[in-house]
Amino acid sequence: MTLLRAAVAAEWTKLWTTRTVWWALAAALALMGAGAGQYAIYAGNGDLDRPASAATVAVLALSFAQLAFVALAMLAMTSEFSTGTIRATLTWVPSRGRLLLAKCAVVAAVTFVTGAITGLLGALVAASLMDERGDVLGAAVRIGAYLALLGVFAVGLGAALRGPVVTLVVLLLLVVVVPPLLQVPDVAVLNAIADAMPGVAGNHFLLGDADPYAPVVGLLIVAAWAAAAFAAGRQVLTSRDA
Repeated sequence: MTLLRAAVAAEWTKLWTTRTVWWALAAALALMGAGAGQYAIYAGNGDLDRPASAATVAVLALSFAQLAFVALAMLAMTSEFSTGTIRATLTWVPSRGRLLLAKCAVVAAVTFVTGAITGLLGALVAASLMDERGDVLGAAVRIGAYLALLGVFAVGLGAALRGPVVTLVVLLLLVVVVPPLLQVPDVAVLNAIADAMPGVAGNHFLLGDADPYAPVVGLLIVAAWAAAAFAAGRQVLTSRDA
């Protein structure tokens, strides 16, 4: 446990001394603010297909802001390989499983807290443009929880794929691109596959949708993707040379 705490402390320091993290968080705040304002205007014009509150608008605006969080999380792992610092890191933390666990713990903590803050910002922006606020604090906590699991998913996938470009492409395909393509045709099998993907499952959880499954099931699906990515990343990390 002492060794794990030391690895977590090292990863924490490493993360916050990287300028990319600050740029990613700034981008997340900007995207959330702009997206929340846009969706709040849509809600005021009656252009949304669901009853809207400031909390709901913050969740909808997360579709923009989550891209910055995904980039932050996957770079925490892939930058080690692209810069070659993974060799020094493994010298300091020889246990590759412990290293990956430490990275995931740090990324999950950072994305949870900053994600919740970003969600609150989005809700405040929306509340300034609309009357209905909704469960703002609950939405912020749900956003933080979803982004924490998405961060672990990105770190694990980064450990498995290693390259920043291929990791980002796969993440965008799984979270953003493929699910809407599967939902367009009214085909039950394709829709079911889309519902089992992390982005759609996370959206069900965040919006509290009960169809086709309970919101907590959506969170469990995202957690399953995160666990699978962690297992795959650990396997590749321990079986291949740095």
